[in-house]
Amino acid sequence: MGSEASMEGPDWVDPWTRGQGEARARALFSQTWDGEAKGVWSAPGRITIIGEHTDYNGGLSLPTVTPHRTYVAGRAREDGRLRVVSEAGDWLEGPGRTWECDMDLIDPTTAQGWPAYCAGVVWALRERGFDGPGLDLAITSCVPPGAGLASSGAVECATALAANALWRLALDSDEAHAELAEACLHAEEAIAGAPTGGLDQHTQLRCREGEALELDFSEHPPLAQHRPLYFPDYGLGLLVIDVRTAGRRRTEGFVERQRQCAAAAQALGVASLRELAGAPDARMRIEALADPVLKARARHVVAEIERVSDVCAELANTGPAHERFVHVGKQLYRSHASLEVDFDVSSADLNLAVDSAFRAGVLGARLVGAGFGGSAIALVRRAEADHVAARIDEAFVAEHRPRPRFLMV
Repeated sequence: MGSEASMEGPDWVDPWTRGQGEARARALFSQTWDGEAKGVWSAPGRITIIGEHTDYNGGLSLPTVTPHRTYVAGRAREDGRLRVVSEAGDWLEGPGRTWECDMDLIDPTTAQGWPAYCAGVVWALRERGFDGPGLDLAITSCVPPGAGLASSGAVECATALAANALWRLALDSDEAHAELAEACLHAEEAIAGAPTGGLDQHTQLRCREGEALELDFSEHPPLAQHRPLYFPDYGLGLLVIDVRTAGRRRTEGFVERQRQCAAAAQALGVASLRELAGAPDARMRIEALADPVLKARARHVVAEIERVSDVCAELANTGPAHERFVHVGKQLYRSHASLEVDFDVSSADLNLAVDSAFRAGVLGARLVGAGFGGSAIALVRRAEADHVAARIDEAFVAEHRPRPRFLMV
């Protein structure tokens, strides 16, 4: 390899087992609050296989979940106070490791930084008429923050599951989990002040391990179809490449893209860009837009929705596996190109991750999440994952960029 640093090998982020995560959350709880936790609840990270920036456009998306999870240990109190400790609180934006507040006083001014994502869920559930006593919570996670894997969504969803159990709400069906997801979405927007289209929360509360979830955002809450994820059956997996770069104006960029997509839909005379997906005259209508930015944004969204339908069909197909997965991989590459050129949410690091993955022989690769930094994913043969990660790592070292971290799904 080209340098002493690269000789160390790729930096892998392994998931905790459920037992490890639960023990860690319980230990943090007992070290911080007197006594023991009543239980531990968890939620995974989110990976979008394909279908990015389609949720707030009424479109389709095909996400799955990571084995990396966020764990929340908790117990009910005898008063109306919420107390929370985060193992990562010392280096996340916020008040430090611990925070507490009367539940009646939770608002965007009292819950700032990391506490907003758990306190906001408690607030949102109470806004919906669900209620219970105060809570003591302890949060720990192996979902890398800032990696575009919805680490904040995992905190929200694990908190929602804890409150559901400790308040005995019995919101346990898929329909009820959709209700919890909507509460998490409301919390993120109203208390944390972060824009979201709902993809993260609905995936993290409704997708089971080892499957994909086809979400249709033309309905509210979105319709969910559980899809078998056949990658492991054929020796394939998703390699996550966390480029470790802070998102460039991620929140501002996300809000801007939402506004541009809404403006494009208005200019095209439709309620949402989803209405154009699959329409025979869609391309002609989009290319007739006078504003080049709105034209590009609409072009990505409509094509991305169509790519989701295509990938779902290929995964369900019974044709030769190699041909199907090669086709899926090509759609991942097309998705990345569209996100880079038409949606302008990629970065030099994300492009390097995708390009070096291509040179290493993966079937397909694309940025994942909102973009503006974060991670890329690559569809790889599991037997070649270490080799691919090493080649990508070398490419980053050669260009004197921060070395990425790797996760396997």
